[in-house]
Amino acid sequence: MNKKVIGFTTTIPVEVIFASEYRPCDLNNVFITDSNPLRYIERAERDGFPKSMCNWVKGIYGVVMESQIDTVISVIEGDCSNALALLEILRYKGIRVIPFAYPYDRDRKILKKEIRKLMDELSVDVGRLAEVEKEIKLVRTNLGLIDRMTWHDKVVTGHENHIWLVCASDMLGDYKNYKSMTEEFIKGVRSRKKIKGLNIGYIGVPPILLDLYEFCESIGAHVVYNETQRQYAFPQSSKNIVKRYLDYTYPYGIFHRLEDIKKEIERRSIKGLVHYVQAFCHRVLDDVILRDVLDIPVITIEGDIPKKIDARTKLRLEAFIEMLESR
Repeated sequence: MNKKVIGFTTTIPVEVIFASEYRPCDLNNVFITDSNPLRYIERAERDGFPKSMCNWVKGIYGVVMESQIDTVISVIEGDCSNALALLEILRYKGIRVIPFAYPYDRDRKILKKEIRKLMDELSVDVGRLAEVEKEIKLVRTNLGLIDRMTWHDKVVTGHENHIWLVCASDMLGDYKNYKSMTEEFIKGVRSRKKIKGLNIGYIGVPPILLDLYEFCESIGAHVVYNETQRQYAFPQSSKNIVKRYLDYTYPYGIFHRLEDIKKEIERRSIKGLVHYVQAFCHRVLDDVILRDVLDIPVITIEGDIPKKIDARTKLRLEAFIEMLESR
């Protein structure tokens, strides 16, 4: 029997959904992989969303309105500053909305309570959740290997790394099939020749720009680190679900993220960073701190709508890579 789809606005404890009667769907991925993602933005603007707000939010709204999804888990703390307003609009439109919040101070008791509330909302028992967690761990082990094969073995491109890790948020709705897909991919890339190029990293939210990775690779750079995408695959070997989502860096502010970023810069011999920021997103202010505390060059790239990067951005990236090579 096919499970009913439940959408979510950013990564949540997906193990709970897999253990329920629902199939998880990351609404961001549906939006950005659509053959015409602008139609979702246009739908939101027809319904009254202003042009001067984040197009990711409008894209998520459009996906929900034009799909058969009638239940959405909305992360109202630890992600988007517009999340609560979006929740209220969806609820007004007749969508069942389940709020979930990451505590800013990483309070274990509060996070445990949030996960318990989600389990109760989806009628998930502890035994079934434990079974799913054990099976999903095998998938995440494969994703960790794909990540290592990007920076250590250098046989996986930065774009491939991005795709595999970003899709870990919902594992395309079927973690068992996703496990098989990762195994097939790993088997297929082992015999590749080592990728040449300057080691650079990507930090920030996954990009709305459609060809950023391909262009970086075309000018002699190899993206060996995708900060947020890697977090979606949960690289930490956490013993339980509460610890796992406490270790997850994305929802807890820049200082928790910086610990991971600095460690990976050294481990992966990264020479420079591309910091992607989304237009009208509050996270753009992270750039102020990042530039001040990181010891390697950073270039900040801003995106607005789903499209290929423009000529000016290409020139800036080319100059950045040339500068890194000259160092």
